[in-house]
Amino acid sequence: RYLPTFIVWVLELPIAAGWSGMAAPSSLESLRQIILGRRSVRRFRPDPVPPEDVESLLELACQAPSAGNRQAFRFVLVTSPDLRGRMASVVREQVERLRGAVRADRLAGVARYLESFGHFASAPVLIVPLHRAGVDLIQAGLEAGRGSPATPDRAERDALCSVSAAIMNLLLGAQALGLGACWMTGPLVAQTELEALLKVPRGWSISALIPMGYPAETPDPPPRRPLASLVR
Repeated sequence: RYLPTFIVWVLELPIAAGWSGMAAPSSLESLRQIILGRRSVRRFRPDPVPPEDVESLLELACQAPSAGNRQAFRFVLVTSPDLRGRMASVVREQVERLRGAVRADRLAGVARYLESFGHFASAPVLIVPLHRAGVDLIQAGLEAGRGSPATPDRAERDALCSVSAAIMNLLLGAQALGLGACWMTGPLVAQTELEALLKVPRGWSISALIPMGYPAETPDPPPRRPLASLVR
């Protein structure tokens, strides 16, 4: 009397596991393909990104590990074309200032690099991660007895490491959804002006700019050093 139930269970099991005549790929292999397929995309189609997809990606970003689980990162979501344009304008002003200070024999190469700082303006979505260093409790405890103030170096490093983990979650999630994105720090040549435009609260700093949208380019894989040269 158990045979019919057993047959149904056996027949349904491979289907539930995603079987289609071949072994289902492992979770690690799926993640590997996402990581290897990710590119820094700087040109985007004008198609809007569904708000629910953006929210899902931000949820993934917020699941990243952080120093002391402080979660000392925040995200500013910029969807206004007008605001993105004003942000691009202040970056261009700083780019022109830097261009004028570059040696003539280096200008051609540097100019191409500087021009890339404004690509975020064409993205349908712009995500601006923020971080806050806070106080390094270990350093504060060590220095308190000597009457010296705690240095911010360790706290700043911890905050940057934490927000970087969140950004990586964001980029990999975007790749899994078929979106392109780019981790940009070049535009921070105008960090003071950008923070004023975005009304960044005191004590917080812009970590990067992450333009995102459906890609209008397929960048070639960047060169990577062999594993043997990077691991000891």
